[in-house]
Formats: sequence, C-alpha cells, structure tokens
Amino acid sequence: MSILRTILYQHRAKFYFVLLTSLFMAIVWFATKTVNFYLFGFPLVIIFGYMCLTNFRLLWYMTVFLMPLSISDPEFFGKIAGVTFPTDFLAIMLVGIVIFKMLTERDWLFEFKSHPIPLIIGVQLLWLIFTATASDMPVVSWKYFAAYFWLLFCFYFLPTILFREKQVMFRFFHLIAISFVLALGIILFLYVTTGRNPFGLRFNPGPFFVDHTVFGAFTAMWVPILIVLSFRMKLTARERLLARGALVMFILGLFFSYSRGAWASCVLGLLLMGGFLMGKWLRRIILPSLMVIIGLGGYLWYAGQGKVRAKNDAVSRKSLTEHIASVTNFRTDFSNAERINRWYCAWEMFKDKPISGFGPGTYAFVYGDYQKAHFRTPVSTNRGDNGTAHNEFLLVMSEGGFLAGIILLIFFIIPIWCGMRGYRKALNRNTRLLYLAITFALITYDIHAFVNNFLDQDKVGGTYLALLAMITVLDLHITPKENQQIQAEAQAEAVNALT
Repeated sequence: MSILRTILYQHRAKFYFVLLTSLFMAIVWFATKTVNFYLFGFPLVIIFGYMCLTNFRLLWYMTVFLMPLSISDPEFFGKIAGVTFPTDFLAIMLVGIVIFKMLTERDWLFEFKSHPIPLIIGVQLLWLIFTATASDMPVVSWKYFAAYFWLLFCFYFLPTILFREKQVMFRFFHLIAISFVLALGIILFLYVTTGRNPFGLRFNPGPFFVDHTVFGAFTAMWVPILIVLSFRMKLTARERLLARGALVMFILGLFFSYSRGAWASCVLGLLLMGGFLMGKWLRRIILPSLMVIIGLGGYLWYAGQGKVRAKNDAVSRKSLTEHIASVTNFRTDFSNAERINRWYCAWEMFKDKPISGFGPGTYAFVYGDYQKAHFRTPVSTNRGDNGTAHNEFLLVMSEGGFLAGIILLIFFIIPIWCGMRGYRKALNRNTRLLYLAITFALITYDIHAFVNNFLDQDKVGGTYLALLAMITVLDLHITPKENQQIQAEAQAEAVNALT
C-alpha cells in the first residue's frame, strides 16, 4: 500500500490526467449515443476538476472571492431553496478534492497537536452527530450536519494548511474586501433603481444576503479588522489604500443594514478594542466615563418608556433616531417582542428535551407549537420566518440540549483566550496586530450572538471559521518561528555589540 501511495504521489499529475481524460471520453461517448445534450456540460466540469486537482488553491480563492457574491435568494432556486450558489457546490468539491489528496499524498495531514480550538471543534462535531442520531427529524438534522461539515472543512480545516503562508491570510482579507465592494455596489444599484429610498428602513441586500440582519452581522465583523489594517499595521501603500477604501464601504454597508444588533455589537467591539489598547487609561478615564454614559442613558430610557406610542413598530419605523431608540423597547416594538417570543419558545423546547434537544436544524419546524398567545405578535408565524431563535445559545440548547450550550460557550471563549495570549506573546508587530484584529472581530460576533444566530450562514459562519483557522495557524506555525527568528537576531546583535 505504501509503495502504491509513493508511485501515485510521484506521478500524480499523470494519474489525474489519465483518469479524467478517460472519464471525459466516456461522458462524451455516452452523451452522443443517448443524444443527451445536457451531458455535454460535464466535460467542462471535468476540465475544471483537473485544474483544481493540480492547483486546488485557485478553487479555494474562487470560493472565498464568491462568498460575499453568493446567491441564497429562494426566488433563484425554487424547490431547492436553502442552497447558496455557488459556494455550497464549490465547498463540496473542495471536500472531495482534499479527501482525495489526503488519500494519495503523504504531505496532506492536518497537524493540530493539542491546540484547544480544533479540540473544541471536534467535540462540537461529535455532539452534533449524537444529537442528529437522536433527532426527532433525522433528515433535517443530517442535512444540517452535512451543510455545517462542508462549511467547516472549507473555511477551517483547509485554511489551516493554506494559512501557513502568512501572505495567504492577507489575500483572504483582500479577496473578501474586493468582493464585498462589488456586492455592495450591485445591491445599491438594484436598490436605487427600484425607486425606493436607499436610506429607508426596509433595506434589501438581496440577492446576495438573506436579509439585512445577516448583511449587518457580516459587515460588523469586518470593521475591526479593516480598522487595524488601515491605521495600525505596516503595509504597502497599495495595501493600505485598499484597506481604507474597503473600510469606508463596509461602514457604509453597516449603516445601510439598519440592523440594530449589528450596530450595537460593532460599537461595543470597537469600544472594547479601544479600551484594550489604552491599558491603564481605561481604568482612569474611559471606564468611569462609560459608566456615567450608561447610567445617564439608562435613566433617559426609563424616563422615556412612558412616552412610547403604541403605534411604534419595527416594520414601519419612520426615522433613524426612532429606530435606534427602539433597541431597548420590548413592550411596543414588534421586532423586539417577537425576539422575546422566539427566546421563550427555544427555552420551552430545551426544558422538554434538556439532554439531546430536538436535533440540529429542527427549531424552525418545532417552535410554532410552543408559542403562547400573550407572547405572539403581529409578525409571529409558525414557519421560522425572519430568522429562527435569534440567539445562538438558546438555539443550540433547544436543538442539542444543555451540553450543546456549554460547548458553544467554550467555542466562543477559547479563541478569545488564544487571541489575547497570542497578542501578548508575539514579537512581530504585524502578527500582534493580526491577533488583535481577529480577536475583536470574533468578539463583535460573540456579542451579536445574543440577539441573532448566523453561524450556519456561509458568509458569517465562513468568516468566523476562517478567523479561527488564522488563530490556530498563528499559534502553531507562524508565531513560534517568528519569535525564534527575532530572538536569534537579537542575540546576534548583542554578540556583535560586545565584540
């Protein structure tokens, strides 16, 4: 077996060529014989597959670039609504290619050692398998598991190999930035040409984003990264210009999203990052000031609750100030009231099945039976419309039981701990700042996770997993080598100074 693997590795390009050429000829022959014109498209797929096998990085770069431009609008897919084109299909292809390369090439091994991030991801996968097996709706749960697996494979496991070249991380940033600028331009063009006001509260980011909340969560995560790239890192003039231009577009997109959860999580994430960088000044000036602002804001909110009009609702809010002020209005704001309704349903589902839950992906199909009349709102449905549980923790607890919530909490905490540890230990300036940017991008979404749940979305979940892969690679491969090199150079300089 080892001899066969050696031969395949040494002559892999020829093997790929012979295999795919044979398949190419067989499909052309069969298509001609059966007069099936659709089959003539498969040779193009085979040619594309051969290119990917010989240089699969191009396929991964394509997947990353198309992530903000991928389409998930049900109107485009009809009966197969729920797929994201083309990233779902590209991710499945990448899974197949990587598994094939792992079986035929010795160098293809994932080296995680005992790093905590892949360990908690492994535990999460095992628990997903257990809950899917015990699910009330096995087909739904296994479909959810398959979708999460190829997302995890494409944006976490594979990048842990690719990101060992530090420059690939920056290429990831560049590809996302350029792609999002294109997506935002198309979205705004389509939006303005409909005759509606682009500054209205009914912003539609389709067809690339499911709704404005997913759009807001995605843009909010990228703002801390782009701020660090634009103003703190040592980059070339062209890279800095690209980062600053992208930052302007992401902030513009964040504003247009009109997602209060995204706005709040981004502001809190940036405040925490600013406080972290200020160090001792945080305790002396910033923290007391924030306490005064929060106290004053709390008083004004409490005083204003008696003046809230019953006509105020999330669907027809007419002003930006009213939209922002409604963040804490849970009495007459339909959006907030519906969120409470979804939370209550998730909690009741968890209480019914605290060990295994109802199964991954089942919340949208089950929660309708748990709604109470006094919690329902004019926007309530029984079909999981407009989001599911609106809380990552309550969602996984309703679908996977108590242990799923504990695993998710650890899943959120460990990367932050690793990022902070890496920031303190890294000696290279850009690496330290990379840790900083990644950590607070993750924190931004972790805050958002209390009011929405998007980790199963390719754009938000894919970005989150890719950032986890960056921390893993920085810890295991890049930072130790850089620190060793910097320390060796410092010792050499010290010896030269003495002599």
